[in-house]
Amino acid sequence: MAEPVTFSLDDREVDAWPGETLLQAAERHGVAIPHLCHKEGIEPAGNCRACVVEVDGERALAASCCRMPVEGMVVRSDSPRARHAQKLVLELLASDVPDETLIRNDELQKWCNALEVGPSRFPVRSDPLPADTSHPAITVRLDACIHCTRCLRACRDLQGN
Repeated sequence: MAEPVTFSLDDREVDAWPGETLLQAAERHGVAIPHLCHKEGIEPAGNCRACVVEVDGERALAASCCRMPVEGMVVRSDSPRARHAQKLVLELLASDVPDETLIRNDELQKWCNALEVGPSRFPVRSDPLPADTSHPAITVRLDACIHCTRCLRACRDLQGN
């Protein structure tokens, strides 16, 4: 059995099991990193970019949902740079979502509240997309879509559709 790797996360030494992403290790150690496109059981995509973290020695922020930790890595999920990017992504995504509540457990709003992201400074979509009500059991509201591809990946990877 492969050994876990030890790395630094927000000034804490933590471990990650083989195959575990930075996001999964952080969650297991009680560190909340915003994420929208990640869902256990579905292949990581890194589409939403809400989970970006700062890795020492790297120029670009890394999507923690698809990045595996390595021994000795130093990661900051709460640095000013990472938090600014996380909040900006959430604010941009929220600017295109309709004001009315579409679901009970709105993950985007949950993360906006957790990171204290207020009303968006960005203009709302000027050409709202109509709802697709062609199916008797499902209404598709693309005006609320954040393009995380979670639904597509679930249908393809889990259901085989």
